[in-house]
Amino acid sequence: MKSTHIIISCVLFLTACGGQDTVNRNTDIKQLNISFNDTPEGWKADFSDYTENDADYEFSSGQVELPEPLNSPVLLSYPPIVPKGFKLSSNNHSDDVFMFITKYYDGLEPNRLYEFDFELTFATNAQRNCVGIGGAPGEGVTIKIGATKLEPKSINNGNNTYSMNIDKGDQTLGGADALALGNFANDRECGNADTHYMKKTLSSNHSPFSAYTDNLGGIWLFLGTDSGFEGTSTIYFMNAKVWATKR
Repeated sequence: MKSTHIIISCVLFLTACGGQDTVNRNTDIKQLNISFNDTPEGWKADFSDYTENDADYEFSSGQVELPEPLNSPVLLSYPPIVPKGFKLSSNNHSDDVFMFITKYYDGLEPNRLYEFDFELTFATNAQRNCVGIGGAPGEGVTIKIGATKLEPKSINNGNNTYSMNIDKGDQTLGGADALALGNFANDRECGNADTHYMKKTLSSNHSPFSAYTDNLGGIWLFLGTDSGFEGTSTIYFMNAKVWATKR
């Protein structure tokens, strides 16, 4: 059976969903601040680019406490808050697994072209310049983020093979519906004794990316990893910022 993990969805754009997302409103630019330390209401997780067979892909997803040392409690709160993130994990037997989360937001102008900029912070334990099967555990895993008026889904296209219904690009390359922000490698050189997770932030740096809203003024945001590393990758999304500029 296909392994899919779903979280209750809601339909809002650039508006606090259950008080979790915050937004800075402007006539032409809207900014969305997403924190996965809060309840990730409305975010759905799924996996694609694989064929069901005897291999165990070990798919796993959901909001969890961040790994050490990023899980130090916030002592200024009572009771102390242990930081959380949205975890995605898989064992990439297909040499091409795409794991992602997505959420629908509305509140923009219907059928309007917007330009999007992104900033994403996540936790990674993949050291740089390592060698792995199929690709490096760091540089061989590409971080992607995108927006589309069509809900991103993993579709069974025959013979129990699953692929995306939108154009997210292939591995290191972005596509019409997604940008490749960078890779999963952290700042520690391969072989460093410190194998703990650390934070990494990637930005689109105003790379050209645009998408149309749907008839309701809504759009689907999604973020994920496109892996060429034939091994287990586990990422923890921490927070993200999205800027939508009216064109």
